[in-house]
Amino acid sequence: MAPDPRLRALLGDWTGTEELFPTAWTDAGSARGALSIEPGPDGILIDYVEARDGAEGAPLVAHAVIAGEGFWWFDTYGFTPAAPGTAVWEDDALVLDRRSDRGRTVTRLRVQGDRLLLELDTAVPADAEPAPLVRGTYARQAEQS
Repeated sequence: MAPDPRLRALLGDWTGTEELFPTAWTDAGSARGALSIEPGPDGILIDYVEARDGAEGAPLVAHAVIAGEGFWWFDTYGFTPAAPGTAVWEDDALVLDRRSDRGRTVTRLRVQGDRLLLELDTAVPADAEPAPLVRGTYARQAEQS
């Protein structure tokens, strides 16, 4: 089980809708997202899939490892993390912050009632002011027996 009791609230399978904000590389839009969050060594493991509405081709697939105060992200875009990001709690939100030569992303995960809320902001370059990239609201899926 995840060692930090606050992480336990995140565990489970979640599906929902996402609002996607425009960037230099993509247009604004919407997507369906799914997260599977399981206990991991000294933290949690996240599997994530995002299927953009109206888009053809493969969805974005990602895996995250949160261990202690470290955070690693691997996705189908193919960039391997050169260094871990950070995983810290700010009030009731788990904040995942990672930086690279390509920029910075800051993800906030929080459980609110029966919903998981995700806020993902990005900054290019890394020291720029972060701007919204994704806002997601997900419902916990019933456990299958």
